[in-house]
Amino acid sequence: MMFFKLIVLICVVLASVSWSKGTFVNTTEDAFFLTNKIIEQINETWEVSLNPANFVEGGNATIVSKKDMEQLILYKFDVVQKLVHSFQENLDDILNAMLDGIKEIHSTTNVILSGIKINELIESIKSIEDDFITMGEYILSGTQDMSNLDENSSYEVYSLQKFAEAMLYSSIKSPSKEILKIHRSLVLERDRYDSKADDYGIFKMIKDLTENGEMLCYVKQSLHQLIYNVYKVLYLTQLKGFSIVEFSRLILQTNGLGNFQNEYKKQKDQFENKINMQILSLKSMLSSSNNIYWRCDPYSHKKDVSYYEVAPILQGFIENEVHMSPQHSCKQNCAFYEHSPVYRCSSNQFCAKQHSCNGELLNCQYIESDMNVCQSPFGSSRRYEYITYKKGTVLGDRSINCNGTYSKVNSWWRWLVWHCSYCLCICYSTDTASDQYFSLQPSLSDISQNKIVTGVKFNKVNNIFHLQVQEGILGPRGYINESSRSWVTLLRPEFIYNNSLPQEGVDFFKLSYFSRTIDIDNVMAPKTTVVTGVKFRSIGTHISIEIRVTPFDFSSGNLIQPNIKSYWVGNEDANFSNVERTEIKIDNSDLPTKLKIPSVPDMTAHKYVKFTHSSITRDVAQTTLPFIDKQTVEPFPAIPLSGVGIYFKGIENYGGFIGANVFTYNFSTHISTRLI
Repeated sequence: MMFFKLIVLICVVLASVSWSKGTFVNTTEDAFFLTNKIIEQINETWEVSLNPANFVEGGNATIVSKKDMEQLILYKFDVVQKLVHSFQENLDDILNAMLDGIKEIHSTTNVILSGIKINELIESIKSIEDDFITMGEYILSGTQDMSNLDENSSYEVYSLQKFAEAMLYSSIKSPSKEILKIHRSLVLERDRYDSKADDYGIFKMIKDLTENGEMLCYVKQSLHQLIYNVYKVLYLTQLKGFSIVEFSRLILQTNGLGNFQNEYKKQKDQFENKINMQILSLKSMLSSSNNIYWRCDPYSHKKDVSYYEVAPILQGFIENEVHMSPQHSCKQNCAFYEHSPVYRCSSNQFCAKQHSCNGELLNCQYIESDMNVCQSPFGSSRRYEYITYKKGTVLGDRSINCNGTYSKVNSWWRWLVWHCSYCLCICYSTDTASDQYFSLQPSLSDISQNKIVTGVKFNKVNNIFHLQVQEGILGPRGYINESSRSWVTLLRPEFIYNNSLPQEGVDFFKLSYFSRTIDIDNVMAPKTTVVTGVKFRSIGTHISIEIRVTPFDFSSGNLIQPNIKSYWVGNEDANFSNVERTEIKIDNSDLPTKLKIPSVPDMTAHKYVKFTHSSITRDVAQTTLPFIDKQTVEPFPAIPLSGVGIYFKGIENYGGFIGANVFTYNFSTHISTRLI
């Protein structure tokens, strides 16, 4: 398992390389725009090299020295270098981290990508990056334009020529061979002698390793986004290698060490063909890759840090039947009281030692007559930690220390005729001062500033659970500058459930015995729109998620008349049709934080889950389940979202969590099958 985690980590590092403090390659089309600009620079340099007279005043080519031509070539490479760096900067730390990760993988040699080992692929990237930096070091220090070129060089002609020769003729580490390795890792080619042979490209490797959602726990991206970003890194690496090779040919030809004009044209065509083949492979893989992103369980659960608990709506409660009888009688039994208020409490009874049930008692049952009760400490949302009965029955987890009050509770006989039994019931609390409220107010990005939603999380303020969005400024072709991301401020301070201003059913939804259902849904933005807001809405006894969407122009990144054309979308198929939702049953469940294995997500739409009490046997029905996953859901690097959902994750017999998930934007619709 550790091996697979490390492999995925390498892919994450690869994908993360595309991000930088400055701008970066934000779509494949942008990358190919860069390709054309770089090839244009190389073509111009070849033109000058072959016909210097056309570029010298008076047409006298003899006044152009080899040194002048070398400096021109280096100047042009400097232009190429700046073009590349305008898309991708500060790779050194990320590449070093990638190589450190490789050192930890002792069994990497068993992972093959179309005949290429995964560590060899990483080494190819590092090798080309090193060569690209080395060639850049030959550039004249401080050269900004042609007017600064002079005879004072910072390099030796001999060492420059030897470097160029190594770039072309090295049998092991030449950029051309490294490009071929990368290409073979991207484009699957069947063995011509074995039609059943399956090649294993990096796209397929990433997809296979992340098929069981656990592997994506180590990635801050959806599978779709990860594959897309990995390719951008590998593509840019190949472009660097191609630039090194062609400028090396120019340097050698300028010094009379060969004629590479025809070879350049041939290699350029081959490079373009490779890239077009890779794009076809990329587009095919993206079309079948999931674009959902969610958060797995953290390494350790911590209340109010990684998850929230809803305050008890239904909770285990010990009460004597005499206090549930209007006649103060013990003539009935516990099972008789399926739905009853508490009428009184005798000061000398156990009821006087515990917080009363401000509501009604439901589904009472008799377990045993006498018991010892570990009452929870003051301030806890629980009433009891565990109960031990005289005959040996235990409810709750007795292994923990009793840090509260330990009380002996015994039933009794009245006039030797009627047994006044202590019952275990479910208290349906109508308390108002508790965490039982969900905001129905929207959380919106600032569309007037061209901001869109880039992340979502659950937050709790003033006993109210909110869906809160993160926003970022949308740029051309889906680019979002990381520095523009921030969490939208939640509602004004006076938005409190017991304030006279907010209205129940309009501003907030209060959970109750009759209204405690949350829908499990994925709400998708229509094509040509992005998500610009989220909210809950109340539909009868349910709450469901809705998203605000806004049309946008992909090329410019501009939202289109956002104040007029934005609108709300929900799962209307399930909410207002004959489609029946399926309940996710969590009755009689233990706390999900006790699990030693990861929760399993259920993201199937048209389902719902009811908030209910935990297991009587394992938790004395003291906790409301499911819990709410508090972790932020913010893909990195930032990306437009094409949908938001509420999902459930858990394991049978454990109450699980509900949480937010997002869908990253599908860039494949903007990738042409032939971009060069």
